[in-house]
Amino acid sequence: MRAEERDNDWFRKLFDEHYKSIRNFIYYLSGDLSLADDVTQDVLLLAWQERYKIKNETAKSYLFTIAKNNYFRHHRKKAIRLNFSSTLINEPNNESPEFILELKEFDQKLQAAIAEIPDKTRAIFLMSRIDQMNYSEIAAVMQLSNKAIEKHMSKALQLLRQKVDRKL
Repeated sequence: MRAEERDNDWFRKLFDEHYKSIRNFIYYLSGDLSLADDVTQDVLLLAWQERYKIKNETAKSYLFTIAKNNYFRHHRKKAIRLNFSSTLINEPNNESPEFILELKEFDQKLQAAIAEIPDKTRAIFLMSRIDQMNYSEIAAVMQLSNKAIEKHMSKALQLLRQKVDRKL
C-alpha cells in the first residue's frame, strides 16, 4: 500500500471515530453548532497536517486538547448561551396541553440554568448526561483527575437544583 493511501485510510479512520465526539464537545462548550463544526474541521485539518507526529494511542486526547484550546482561544470570557432543543418537546404525544406547556416551561428553565453554569463545568455535565461518558472518560478528555470531575459534577448539579427546583 502506498504512503498516500495509508495516510488517507488513517485519516478516514480518525475522522470516523472522533468527528462526532469532538463536535459534541465543542457544542457543549459553546452552544453553537456552526462554531462546533468549524472548530472540529480546524482540528481535523491540523491533525492531517501533523499526521506524521500523531500516535494512534494518543490521537483522541491530542484531538480533544486541540479542540479545547482552539475553543478557549477564540471565546475566552464570553457569555455563552446553550441552544439545544429537547427531543421530548418535539415528539408528538397524547399528553394534555397543560402538561406540554409545563414541559416547555421546564425545558426553558433548565436550558437557562445550564447556560449559566461555568464553561468547563457545563461541558463536563453535558458529557456525563448527554454523551453518557463515565468520569474516567471525561477526565481523559478534559485532562483532569477523576476527583476534579466529581467536584465539577457536584457543582453543576447543585447549581441546577438551585435554579430549577427539581430533582435531576
